[in-house]
Amino acid sequence: MRLGEGDVMAFSDNVLDFINRKNALMHSFCDNWARNLENEAKMNAPWKDRSAHARQSLHGDVKVENKEYTISLSHGVEYGGVLEDGSKPHIIRPKNKKALYWKDADHPVKLVHHPGTKKYATVGPTMEKNKYKIRDDVIRLWED
Repeated sequence: MRLGEGDVMAFSDNVLDFINRKNALMHSFCDNWARNLENEAKMNAPWKDRSAHARQSLHGDVKVENKEYTISLSHGVEYGGVLEDGSKPHIIRPKNKKALYWKDADHPVKLVHHPGTKKYATVGPTMEKNKYKIRDDVIRLWED
């Protein structure tokens, strides 16, 4: 069977329509997954909240560039990396003063030997736990 010019045009129009509809769905799909990842990370963050700022600032997002979709999950606080990876023992020294002082300290001190911080990873484990689910959902979205 041979296709005529009109048949080819109709076919290509249908394919373009299909791709455009799937791309529109893809953005909504990724945005939905970003929100789900954010909510899961917030619910399962293993640290004990002091101010709840670190938990509240966890953020899922979608970026589209050159028809490539990126779903991200990140900390929104400066110390997010320390929560995620922990820290090794280190020395804390004053930056602008001669000594450190905090409420209930016996006296000002010139330095503190910090023992390090346990890691409380939530971003990495949340992404790792869901990467194959996201992949499978993308495949199902584009299957028909």
